[in-house]
Amino acid sequence: MTTRKRVKTTYNAVKMVAPTPPPNRRHKSIQDRQKAFAEITAKTPVNEAFRSAFLLSKLKIASTHPNLDLAARDYAVKSLSEHLGIKAEAKAMVTQPVPGGVGYGFFYTSAFKTLWGHGTSFSCDFVCPVPPGGNVNTWLYLTATNRAGLGVEAFVSYNGQGTPHFMVFDWARSDHWQTDIPFTSLGNYLMTATAHGHPYQVLPVWNSTWLIGTNRYRNQALLYNHVRGGWDLMYQYDYTATDAQQKTGWVGSWGPIVETFQSPYEHTNPMGALVTQLISADNSGLWGSWALLSASNSTVRTDNVGFRLVFLDPNYAFVVNS
Repeated sequence: MTTRKRVKTTYNAVKMVAPTPPPNRRHKSIQDRQKAFAEITAKTPVNEAFRSAFLLSKLKIASTHPNLDLAARDYAVKSLSEHLGIKAEAKAMVTQPVPGGVGYGFFYTSAFKTLWGHGTSFSCDFVCPVPPGGNVNTWLYLTATNRAGLGVEAFVSYNGQGTPHFMVFDWARSDHWQTDIPFTSLGNYLMTATAHGHPYQVLPVWNSTWLIGTNRYRNQALLYNHVRGGWDLMYQYDYTATDAQQKTGWVGSWGPIVETFQSPYEHTNPMGALVTQLISADNSGLWGSWALLSASNSTVRTDNVGFRLVFLDPNYAFVVNS
């Protein structure tokens, strides 16, 4: 394995560097594991029904978001459908009878979503039980964005009571689906964390988007390797984009959420997110400090599909069950 060094790039005489690692995890180094995880992904069967459901779910969430007025909902659906190249089908997709949407989770306020300059980075520990338990018989996601409109979703995907997967969906690419790793290959990354006196299995995830040159951005997704005590780079992509593309539209508006596909949920195991935190680079390219997501820069959404709170630490941690 090779050690990935921090890459320095000059943009308008400013040295652009990657964000510092989240402070709650012991950090030795970042190791590049992209090749190994790409090989695992290549061997993982593609589920086209899952991919279609993922896109439909995003349109449903946008079209039913309670904190948006009707015009804002229409704009969110329009921007999403154009981004995904499904403009003609969007209206029909939104009207399909798919229950649920958001079992529980956080959405960034409009001001906070764009409150960054040349970079934004997100980290949390997804509480991801195996199996999800209860009556889960279709897809269920634990997902989040880092606020960037062309960032990535690095998330946990359930399909019934089968083996969960860690997946990466890159909003900057036309071939969005990039990483698909069964939990059976994540022994060095799944670990136990304690919250409110109870142990939970968690998967620490870190994803970032930042400027590396004139209209050039980098997306990254990393997992924490608890065996060696450092973050492993799972996915990286460099691309051309504008500041406006990163800060307009619906994509990037959600923090950690439980994304649902059935109703009601009953007797599920506890799931959610712990230690949700973000860091930003200003318009000079200088990174600030990691800070926990707060109730002042995010709102809670629940679509009342059976989940109930086990606890909420506003708004950086939550666990729900049903």
